[in-house]
Amino acid sequence: MAKIPEHYNMGSREKVTPERLFELIERMYTDIAVAVNKKPDIYETDVDGVVGATYLANGDININNATNKVEMVTNHGSTTVTWKTLS
Repeated sequence: MAKIPEHYNMGSREKVTPERLFELIERMYTDIAVAVNKKPDIYETDVDGVVGATYLANGDININNATNKVEMVTNHGSTTVTWKTLS
């Protein structure tokens, strides 16, 4: 699981220009977005993974509440997704 640092090292704070400050903020935003986007979305449904659920991303997880089956999207295509049973 991705970890987001609690402190961001901005280097020397002496004579920081506004342009450099914006570069640092953009880099910080990118680091946070990458870490957050690595985490899978988890869905709880009453069915197994739906092949046509193309709105899902690789790594997203489906938990079937009826059977307790856990599946993960392993291949996201333009019209179908492939699921792998984890348990």
